[in-house]
Amino acid sequence: TTRDHLRECCITQQIAGKEIDRKYSFDKVFGSHSTQEDVYDDAVRPIVEEVLEGFNCTIFAYGQTGTGKTHTMEGEHEGSVDGLPTEAGVIPRAMAHIFEYLQASGSEYSVKCTFLELYNEEITDLLAPELEGFEVRTGGAFETAAASKSHANRKTHSLMEDGKGGVAVKGLEEVMVYTPAEIFDYLSRGSSRRRTAETLCNKQSSRSHSVFSVTIHMKESTPEGEDLIKCGKLNLVDLAGSENIQRSGAKVELMALEV
Repeated sequence: TTRDHLRECCITQQIAGKEIDRKYSFDKVFGSHSTQEDVYDDAVRPIVEEVLEGFNCTIFAYGQTGTGKTHTMEGEHEGSVDGLPTEAGVIPRAMAHIFEYLQASGSEYSVKCTFLELYNEEITDLLAPELEGFEVRTGGAFETAAASKSHANRKTHSLMEDGKGGVAVKGLEEVMVYTPAEIFDYLSRGSSRRRTAETLCNKQSSRSHSVFSVTIHMKESTPEGEDLIKCGKLNLVDLAGSENIQRSGAKVELMALEV
């Protein structure tokens, strides 16, 4: 059970025939009545606003298979052009938030995004142009009819230093986007290319980690008339299930190794 106002989660365990109550405290607790909008407004919105001020921030979902990580991070985003669906997750809400701010600011700006998958310590590009032929569209949704062929032909990428004290992925496709609808389109394409498998908890469970990154450049003018360039980056991470692989019921070859 959850006690949102006390920021606690309580569980009862059976150990050696005895019931033992355990209580865990958190910075914030969202019970079953909480909505996607509640989660975004309380936990994510302040972080996105920091990105728009020129900081680099990361948000990730962690937990065992079937607990709703992908639903929390992505949720529904089809048909989000004229407004967000009720079940829209962190990524579509963050993108709508970012573009609403940028368009209202009147400043010059550019937005780029990347989408990578980390599977068995190998990095692949979910937006790679060479994977375009492995998608089919029906009813406005991307499907993975040739998923196994797509996985076998993927090019892997390596990490490298970017010369600024940071780390970058070599050869990763970075696409320029101009509207939230374009981002939702790329998100759908990339999500359809992720490795999934049926487990005891979920019929279509993500077996890999994914990182959807958005880089924002903004050009503003100071009161003194000088140009100011702000650059912020938002990394949105959806981790694979954290449970023991044998307990999940997934095949061993479809497991993501954490690094």
